[in-house]
Amino acid sequence: MEEVKEPKSDIPIRLNILFVIVFLFFAAIILRLAFVQLVEGEQYKHELEKFSIRELPISAPRGRILDKNGEVLVSNKPVYTVQYVEEQGQDIDEEKVADRLAKILIPDGGKIGTDKELLKKTIELRSTLPVAFNAQETNDLKTKVAAKLKAVPKVETVDQMSDFELVKTAVYLGMRIRSPFDDKERVDLIKKLNAAKPGTPAITEANTTDFELLKMAINANMTLTLKLDKEDRNDLAKKVKDQIGVLPTPEGLAEKSDMDLLRYASLFDMDIKLPLTEQQRQFQWHKLSLLQEMRSPQMASYIPRRVKVNITEQEMFQIEERRTELPGISVELEPVRQIFEDPDGSAFGTHFLGYINAIRPESLKEYQAQGYNAIDRVGVTGLESSYERYLRGKNGIMEVHVNKNSETVEKKMRQAPEPGNDLVLSMDWRYQSKVEAILKEEFESFKKRPTTPKEFKDAHVLVMNPNTGEILAMASYPDYNLNLYYDRKKFNENYASLILPNESNRFIYTPYPPASTYKPLSVMIALQEGLTTPNEVIYDRGGLNVGNTYKRNWKASGHGPVNARRALQVSNNTYMYEMAIRLARKGKEGWEKQFSVYDYYNAQFGLGVKTGVDLPNEHTGWENQNLYYGNLADVMIGQYDLFTPMQLGQYVSTIANGGYRVRPHLVKEIRKGTTDPKKPGQTLSVIEPQVLNRVDIDPKHIQVVREGMRLVTQPGGTVQRFNGLPFTVAAKSGTAQTSQPAENALVVGFAPYENPQLVFVVIAPNSLRDGTSSSDATGPISRRLLEAYNELNPGVLTGGVPKPNPPSAK
Repeated sequence: MEEVKEPKSDIPIRLNILFVIVFLFFAAIILRLAFVQLVEGEQYKHELEKFSIRELPISAPRGRILDKNGEVLVSNKPVYTVQYVEEQGQDIDEEKVADRLAKILIPDGGKIGTDKELLKKTIELRSTLPVAFNAQETNDLKTKVAAKLKAVPKVETVDQMSDFELVKTAVYLGMRIRSPFDDKERVDLIKKLNAAKPGTPAITEANTTDFELLKMAINANMTLTLKLDKEDRNDLAKKVKDQIGVLPTPEGLAEKSDMDLLRYASLFDMDIKLPLTEQQRQFQWHKLSLLQEMRSPQMASYIPRRVKVNITEQEMFQIEERRTELPGISVELEPVRQIFEDPDGSAFGTHFLGYINAIRPESLKEYQAQGYNAIDRVGVTGLESSYERYLRGKNGIMEVHVNKNSETVEKKMRQAPEPGNDLVLSMDWRYQSKVEAILKEEFESFKKRPTTPKEFKDAHVLVMNPNTGEILAMASYPDYNLNLYYDRKKFNENYASLILPNESNRFIYTPYPPASTYKPLSVMIALQEGLTTPNEVIYDRGGLNVGNTYKRNWKASGHGPVNARRALQVSNNTYMYEMAIRLARKGKEGWEKQFSVYDYYNAQFGLGVKTGVDLPNEHTGWENQNLYYGNLADVMIGQYDLFTPMQLGQYVSTIANGGYRVRPHLVKEIRKGTTDPKKPGQTLSVIEPQVLNRVDIDPKHIQVVREGMRLVTQPGGTVQRFNGLPFTVAAKSGTAQTSQPAENALVVGFAPYENPQLVFVVIAPNSLRDGTSSSDATGPISRRLLEAYNELNPGVLTGGVPKPNPPSAK
C-alpha cells in the first residue's frame, strides 16, 4: 500500500518573513536615529537652543479697602522695582553685579552688624571681602587659627566620644545641629544658665534657640547629660569626621590667603577685627543685602527676584544707562500698597488696616500649597492678614520667548491678572480721623501736666455700635504711618524709635485690669445668683473684713448706705466685698469652687474669651492663677483677671443692647474687585450682625445696671463729664492698680441711654498718681468723641427722643 505524505505547514516560512520585516523596520529606525544624532544633531541642537519659553507670574493688584462711603483707605500705586533673574545659558558673576548695583542704589540705612556678623554673612552668601592684612596681622591670624586647629580631635577618636563630647565637638567645628534637648532638659538648662549669670537679661525659650542654649552651656563649661538615638549619633559622627577631614593642618595655613584664614576664623566663631573703614563696612553690608535677595534660595532660578522695591527715578535711570554692566538686572513697574493719610498728613488706621510683606521662608510651603508664588506678598497684620484670601488677586501669566543668548524675542500675555476683592468697612473715615486727632491732642495736653506720671506713654479709644458689632473707630496714640512699611529706608530710620514701641495692636493683644468698669458685671452676678436685691441697702463705713484681711473702700470714710444702683454711681468697693463674701458662703463645695461662677459670667459677656473680631491672632486676656479667699473680693472690683480693650467693648455692648453678645467687626461688605476706581464692584457678601450668645442674666437685672451706669454721669456720680450734651450718656470709670508706680485710667459707656447706638472704651495706661481722678485722663477724650460723632451723624444720638428724668438711687 502506497504511503500518504502529510502536507508541510507554511507557518515557519511566514514567521521567518515576519521576522525579516520587523528586523528591517527596526534597522531603519536605528539608522535614522544614528543619522539624526551624528549628522544633523548639531543643527537640531542649535534649533532647540534658538528659542525657549518661560512662564512668568504677573502680580495681580490686591483689592482695595474702602470706608462706608466709598472713600479709598488702602489702594495700590505703581513703583519701580529692581529685579534679578539668571536666564538659561547665562554665566553671571552675581557678586560683581551686586557690587555695581550697590554703588547705584541708595542704602536703606539698616542696622550695621559687628565684624564677626559681617564675616559670617559674607561666608554664608559665598562672597568675599576686600581685606588685606599686613604681614604681622596675617601671622597673628595664622597663629590664632593654628591654635584652634590643634584643639580639633583626631578622626579616629570620634567614635569613642560620649554623646555630649560629640555634640560639643560639632559645635566647636561650627556645625549646625538638630536640637538635642527634650522639653524638660530645655527648661532645666535655662534655669541653670540664668542662675549662673544673675543680673543679666533673662534667657527664655522665646528669645533663645536650642543651638544658642547649647553654645552658652559649652562656653560656661557645663557638662550636659545628652542621649542621642543611634541613627542621629551615626549621622552626626559621619559629619564631624567629614568636617575634620577637610580642615588643613596648622602647617598648611602658610599657603592660605587672608580670606581663607578669615573663613577658618569664622568657622571657629573667633572675634576678628577686619581692616575696613566705616564707609567700607557700610558698603559691604549694603552689597550683601542686595546679594542675599539675588541669591534667594526659596524660588526657582528663572523666577525674577525682587532686589529692591520702590526705587527713585534717578536710580532707575542710572540702572538703565548701565544695563550692559548689570546682566540679569531689570527695572519693572509693580503695585505696592498706598495707605490713606489724614488731611494733615498724619497716620491713619495704624492698628487695623495692616500691611503686606514677602512670604517668610518658614511659611513658604504652606502658601505654595494654596497656589502662591515665592515672589508674592501677603498680609502680615490687620485686615490685610485676616482678609488675605479676599484681597489677594489672581496672578496672570506672561509667556516669554527667549533665544539662545537669553534675549527676549517675544512676550505674550497668556492670562491677564485679576484684581482682588474690595473690602468696605463699617466706619466713616471722617469720624476715625477725628477720633485720632482728639486722642492725640488730649494725650499731648495731659502729658504736659506736671502731675502726670512719666510712665504715661500711650492711650487707646474704641467706639462700637452695640446693636450690630460694627467698629466705628479704633485709635491708639502714639501711632505711625503704615506707608513706612513700603519705604525701606524710612522704615529703618523710624523702626526703633517709632514703629517697634507702638507696633502691637493693644486692642486685641494687651490685657489690662478692668478695675471698677467690671463692677456692673459684679452687680449683675450678685443679683442673678440671689446674693442681694436691687434695693437692699449695705452700710459702708470705709471697708470690710474679707477673711483675715481688712479691705478698704477707695473713700476712707465710706459712702454710708448703698444699694445696687448707688454702688455703681459712687463706685463703692465695700458693697462688692460683701457680695463676694456672700458668694463664698453660697458655695456648697467650698468657696474655692466659686471662682468658676465668675468664669461662667465672664465668658457670657466676652471677657476672658475671644470676641471673634475680624483681626488676626486675637488674645483671650490673662487669667489669674491665684485662688485665695481674698481674691474673690478682688474679682468683684476688677483687680484680678485682665481683659483686652476689645473684650471690654463687647462686654459693655452686651449691657447696652440688653444682653446679646454680638461679634465685633470692621468689614461691612466684600465687593468684587475692579480696575475702575470710580465704578464700585458687585457686592459679593454683606457681613450681618452675628449674635454669639444671649447672656444668662435676667433682663431686669441688666436694666438695674444700666440705670446705675446712668447715675454715674449724674450729680454725685464719678464721671460728670457729659453735662450739657443734647443726649443722655451712661458710663463707668475705673482706676486700676498695676505693677507700675502709676495707675491706669479707664472709662466705658454708651449713648444715648434710652436707645444705645454707640459704645466707647477709653484706656490711658499709667496715667494717674494716687488721688488723681480717672476721669481727668479719660473724661475729655470720651466727651469729645461723643460730640464728634453727633456732629457727623446728626439725629442718631438725639433721635428726637426727649430726655427722661434720671433714675433714682433711692
